[in-house]
Amino acid sequence: MKKLIATHNKIFHADEVTAIALLKVFTNFEIEVHRVNHDSNDFSKYDFVIDIGKQYDEVKYFDHHQYKGGKSSAGLIWEYLNIAHKYPKISKLIDLVDKNDVGIQKAQAFEYSSLIKCYNTKNLFSVEQNKQFFKAVDFAENIILSMKEMEDEIKEAKQIVNNSFTFNNNSKVIQLSEFTPYWTSYINGKTMPFVKAVVWEDKEDNTWKVKVPSKTLGSFTLNGKMLQQDSSMEFVHSSGHFAIAKDEATMIKYISRNI
Repeated sequence: MKKLIATHNKIFHADEVTAIALLKVFTNFEIEVHRVNHDSNDFSKYDFVIDIGKQYDEVKYFDHHQYKGGKSSAGLIWEYLNIAHKYPKISKLIDLVDKNDVGIQKAQAFEYSSLIKCYNTKNLFSVEQNKQFFKAVDFAENIILSMKEMEDEIKEAKQIVNNSFTFNNNSKVIQLSEFTPYWTSYINGKTMPFVKAVVWEDKEDNTWKVKVPSKTLGSFTLNGKMLQQDSSMEFVHSSGHFAIAKDEATMIKYISRNI
């Protein structure tokens, strides 16, 4: 289903760019965007009017300048989609966009909103400026889509971890039933302090891999001893958090010496 969207021309910001990207990621609409003058007043042909129009009705008009709740047009569209409870990490991103846009918390130089602003050109009326707007939308869409996929996979990772088992009868080592990079959300020093290593078979690479979980999610501090260099291994990271064995037998021997 095709949906026609109106937003303003000239300089663009993260809020309307993100609002459009959200609709592209979380709906099945075929979206076409028109960038129109700020003083336009005929929006009869549009399905969504974002960050312009001097109206907010939660259905078609999403001009946050008429909304006194601390949200930008990105936040209003996110509210319209009604899926914030499913994607808390994306909700945090939208909250930062909102706070920057309405003057609560200014985005730092390399944060998301600042990076989108960098897409603007000096000549706001140029063809290039319009091209840059759509490049910014693509940038936002890629980030949001990646975050969506990550959050979806984190949910799936819980079941994978639940189906996992001890490796070679070592209660300190868990073998994943299948690999997911998001096992770290459920296995770390805070949630499973007794686990000192996680092992999995990489069927694509035809190797076995081991990683020491962190103390807390996102931390570089290990919840176990550093893995030691060993000539039997294909690779051992210098930080001691990750190693690769050519086969299961080699991994069993390596784990017995290290964990």
